[in-house]
Amino acid sequence: MLGEVIRVLVAADPASRQHYASTLFPQVEAQVGDCTSRSTIYAAAVAAGLMVHQLSRWLRSMPLDADATFNLLAGELAVGLPSCEPLMV
Repeated sequence: MLGEVIRVLVAADPASRQHYASTLFPQVEAQVGDCTSRSTIYAAAVAAGLMVHQLSRWLRSMPLDADATFNLLAGELAVGLPSCEPLMV
């Protein structure tokens, strides 16, 4: 966990799986941070809560947010893609 911006990607249907694959990048392109930004353990707890929320929606066959970004410092939540429908297997 680095910093206070959280991005949650959900891959539940073919379109969202394709989008997820397009978000991957080499490690050399990853953002580098300093030690103080790594100490924001509460951001990891918020990220975990957002992911459990998507899992809960998937279990109830509710629409999912395919790509959501939450900036804790600015208090902004942005959903970048329309909701995807969970595939029932």
